[in-house]
Amino acid sequence: MTPANYLTFGRLIIAPIVFFLFYFGNETLKILGLVLFALGAISDFWDGYIARRTKVSYWGKLWDPIADKILSGFTLITLSAIKLLPWWITIVLILRDIVVTIIRVVKIHRGSGIILPVLLAKLKTTFELILLTALLSWAAIIGKPIPEIADDIIVIYASLVVLLSWGTGIHYVKVAMSGKK
Repeated sequence: MTPANYLTFGRLIIAPIVFFLFYFGNETLKILGLVLFALGAISDFWDGYIARRTKVSYWGKLWDPIADKILSGFTLITLSAIKLLPWWITIVLILRDIVVTIIRVVKIHRGSGIILPVLLAKLKTTFELILLTALLSWAAIIGKPIPEIADDIIVIYASLVVLLSWGTGIHYVKVAMSGKK
């Protein structure tokens, strides 16, 4: 285990804790959940930064994107469960993540290597983290239902995230089928 891998592992642990703090917690626990989510999101940047400057491990190449998907997946479920995000958005985003993860694992199992993320995928991740952070912040700090006009804006923004997500997912499918990395 490298220092970067510990940060990745931390995201795996944080994900279900954020869910429980938001779903079952009071205002104080929701703020703690927001802080943990923010630390998890920031750790995604830092583990990549550290790995590139020290040692990129095979474990990290495999588990870093999975940890990202688990953190975002638990958070999406949380937001839909507390009625801040429509379930269709959560389902479509998680389904894409499952498809991409299966493709990566099959490619690795066949010895074809790991598909590296493209710039558009990093942009998708950034937009998704903005969405998740904003909605968790609303839930932790405001704690009231979202006004209808804001709800429409959220659905439009989340739809952009869905389009970026599936666009990059299609890219991963094409790369996997072509045999490239």
